[in-house]
Amino acid sequence: MRKWFFLFIIVVLGLLEVAVLDYFKIFGVKPDLFLIVVVILSLFFELKGVIFFVIFAGVLKDAFSINTFGINTLLLPLWSFLIMKLSKRISIDNNFILMAVIFIITASHNIITGLILVFSGGFFIPLGISLRIAFLESLYTAIIAPLVFKIFRTFPRWLPQGAWNWE
Repeated sequence: MRKWFFLFIIVVLGLLEVAVLDYFKIFGVKPDLFLIVVVILSLFFELKGVIFFVIFAGVLKDAFSINTFGINTLLLPLWSFLIMKLSKRISIDNNFILMAVIFIITASHNIITGLILVFSGGFFIPLGISLRIAFLESLYTAIIAPLVFKIFRTFPRWLPQGAWNWE
């Protein structure tokens, strides 16, 4: 039953990102809800339990985006794996550390995606503009992340025991 819940959450957040968040753009950017969900799943579940959901989120994000298909399907599992390794080495136990991790992951994701598009012969955005967009989107995603975490806290029975002991 927990699997269906997370599939439902991923689809709902995907639809929110595509349809509703367009009304909440700041300077033309909106938060990346898929990356926030990848962080949530990666922090509280094992790799073999998360990999299906992360790949599904990547495919869904690729289907909704204008980028080359497959970029997010490859990068989101990479971020999930790195978050799992990082969470074993350092304690991600408060919102400020979590926001910093999400900011770094979102910025890295945007920069890598932009470089892949440039080198694959896709459209070219000048470096200053693309870095500004990457920074603003990363900042916006990091600011929104605690709100998404609070929403997830309203469903404690779907998460592992003791998953939300920190503020």
